[in-house]
Amino acid sequence: FGVAADTVARPSLTKPPPQPPSSGNKSFFAKLWDKYSLKEQHKRSVLGEKLFRSAQYRANDLAWYREARIPYEFRTRHAILTMHIWFLHKRLLADRVDPHAALLVQEELFDILWNDSQSRIRAEGVNELTVNKHLKDVQQLTFKHCTHYDHAFHEYGDDPKRRFEELALAVWMHVLNRDEEAYDDQLRRLAAYVEYQYANIVMGVPDLYFWEGRIPWGNIPDFSGMKDNDGNPLDEVDYSVLASEELPKPWMKMLTFAGEAYYWNTETDETTWKRPLHGMMT
Repeated sequence: FGVAADTVARPSLTKPPPQPPSSGNKSFFAKLWDKYSLKEQHKRSVLGEKLFRSAQYRANDLAWYREARIPYEFRTRHAILTMHIWFLHKRLLADRVDPHAALLVQEELFDILWNDSQSRIRAEGVNELTVNKHLKDVQQLTFKHCTHYDHAFHEYGDDPKRRFEELALAVWMHVLNRDEEAYDDQLRRLAAYVEYQYANIVMGVPDLYFWEGRIPWGNIPDFSGMKDNDGNPLDEVDYSVLASEELPKPWMKMLTFAGEAYYWNTETDETTWKRPLHGMMT
C-alpha cells in the first residue's frame, strides 16, 4: 500500500534509530512537578488531546468502511480507533526523550478515550443507567484488543511469518468480530497495515513531530482489487454508502458528553451545530 510523501521510510522492526539523550532519571521532586504542576498538567492535556484527535481523525476515514469493507458498527468503529490508539500507546511506552512524562501522557490519552467512548455510547441511545456497564464492556474489549497486538510483537518479534499470522488473527477477532465470511485478502491487507504502522509510529516518527502531536500516518492501505476467498474480484465500491456520514475536509464530527453531535473545523478551530456542506468555506 502507498505511503504519503511526508511519512518516513519504513524502519526495521527490531533495530530502533538513535534517540536523543534520555531524561528518564528524574528526581522524585521533578516527577512530582511533572504530575501535579498546573503548567505540566496543561501541556499533558494538550498533547493527549492532539494525539487522540489524530487517531480519531484517521479512524473516522470512511475508506475503512467502504473500500476495506469493514461493517460500520459501534464495535468495529471502536476497534479501528483502538488500533490507532495502540500505536500511540506503544510509542509512548518506548519513549526515551522523557519516559516519565510519556507515561503521564499515556494516562491522559486513555482517559480521553474513555470519555469519548461514553459519549459514543450515549449517542447510541442506551439507557443512561446502563452507560457505565457498557463502558466497562468497551474497556474490556479494548484491553483484549491491545494485548493481542502486544502478544504478536512480543512472542514473534524474530519470526515475521508467525507474527504476521498472529496479527491477522488479532484483526479477525477484534476488528472483524470473528466474521466467518471475512476475506483472507482483507485480513492480509489489514495485518500488513498494523505491521507497517507499528514500525512507522514507534520507530519512525521524529521525536519533535511526536511531542508536538503531529502524526504522519501515511496513506490508508490500498484495498482496490480485493478478491473473495474463491479468488473472484469483489463488486465495485458503492460510494453512496455512508454518504450521510461524509464531511468536507477538514471538518470532523464530534460528540458532547451527552452524545449530541456537533462539528469541528480542525484547521480554524471553528465549531458549529450545523452540519457542514461540501464546498463550505473554511
